[in-house]
Amino acid sequence: MDTLHSLIRSLSKEEIRSYKLYTQRYATGGQGLSVTLFDLMRGQAEDPDDQAIFDKIYGAQGDKNTFYRLKNRLQNDVCDALTLLHFDKHAANDLHRFMCIYNIFYAKGKYELAYYFIRQAEKKALASENLGLLDLIYADIVKLSNEIFSINPEEYVEKQSENAIKLNRMRQMDQVLAVLNHRIKVAQNFEKGNETLLRLVDKTIRDFSADKSLKESRSFQIKIYRAISQAMIHKMQYVSLEPFLLKTYKDFKEKDWFDQSTHDTRLQMLVYICNTLFKNRKFEEAISYAGTLGDEMRKYDGLYYEKYVFFYYNILANNYSQTNTNKALAALDEFEHVNKKSKSSYYEQFIHLHRAMFYFDLQKYGEAIRNLTRLYVNDHYKQADRAFKLKIEIAEVIMQYEAKDAETATKRIAQIKKAYKDMLKDDFFYADRMALDIVVSLIADEGKPSDKTAKKISNLIDEQINENDTHIIDYVCWLAPKIGLDPLKLAALQEIE
Repeated sequence: MDTLHSLIRSLSKEEIRSYKLYTQRYATGGQGLSVTLFDLMRGQAEDPDDQAIFDKIYGAQGDKNTFYRLKNRLQNDVCDALTLLHFDKHAANDLHRFMCIYNIFYAKGKYELAYYFIRQAEKKALASENLGLLDLIYADIVKLSNEIFSINPEEYVEKQSENAIKLNRMRQMDQVLAVLNHRIKVAQNFEKGNETLLRLVDKTIRDFSADKSLKESRSFQIKIYRAISQAMIHKMQYVSLEPFLLKTYKDFKEKDWFDQSTHDTRLQMLVYICNTLFKNRKFEEAISYAGTLGDEMRKYDGLYYEKYVFFYYNILANNYSQTNTNKALAALDEFEHVNKKSKSSYYEQFIHLHRAMFYFDLQKYGEAIRNLTRLYVNDHYKQADRAFKLKIEIAEVIMQYEAKDAETATKRIAQIKKAYKDMLKDDFFYADRMALDIVVSLIADEGKPSDKTAKKISNLIDEQINENDTHIIDYVCWLAPKIGLDPLKLAALQEIE
């Protein structure tokens, strides 16, 4: 990865304009060449060709060392422009500004001015509950007490000690959550869980919940919310999670804890609420909260819009797929238009996959297969987890069977069994192995399940009713009608159990 290229490509229109203004006024020497390099790097969608850019700027007789110094200077100038633009947009940035001014005056020996600005930083840190920077601030004030005798260091040593206890507890929570989140992401929800880690999370939550001194801390309550949500989501305890999330969201609104500094948390909470309502089959309520999410994403000049736009369309697509499949497809069309700007291969994968699923639900199997096979040339799909790829290929086989292309389905089954032989032996993939076997039997039965095949289908449905496995095609919904069962009634039975 070329850091400078990635940095330039990440800039918004406002940030590009800010850099151009900055370079006219403040940028270090060679502004003309810096802007030329900036424009050349910005014009390349893929990894930049340094040699081609070098030739355009310096020609055949140029010095490579000069070119690399120009790249470093441009990177520094872009970072400086970003810093100036965003200083007043985030509480943490404003806090850092006061600390920076403190360091300037301390170095000059202007200790009273330094003390004034470090106290301003302290106020900001306390208001935003930034315990990490507060620790540094107290250390600076203790150091400053050697120069200003009116400062009582004991007062700040005590504050620093109290802050350290809270900070260590917060760090412990962050460490546990970081490990848990990493494990979940790596597994892509298709691998086996880590129960030892979950017990560690539960213990941490119990320990923190017993600490009454932090009950009214907004930052602490946010971390508690995140810890409990992550643990319950990983355990798939959605029925219990729903009232917890709704109450937490209501409490935060009533306490007026949602503002720009916690807007990211608000959006995340809305995503969790929508996804939990979906899991509990409350689709209309989920769509209603999705509307709130869409409105909130546009606040503060769309501060977190890019971060949450995928989740927004994912929620709409998933819930409309249960109430109005054509609206689900329309949501994907809208998302595809939005994605034309970012050109994310991950988003393209999502769009192709869900289109395939929705066309399958509409029994438009040709369209479903065409969208699914587009994944195989997708850059993100090429790096995907093998378990995910296995389920994609099984979905393709099912679609081919339903499209009455038994010959292609038979060939693909043989390929899948060979490519994923090791995984299909594992009991964790029992349902996937059985789904393949059932397709083989259905092909042999020429469509109408024999008694033997019907028994296989019944066994798989019974096994899936008590499981929360994630598949591209819901095996229960697909197979139940083949033996005269109603998938909706089975889903209700699954909720009860």
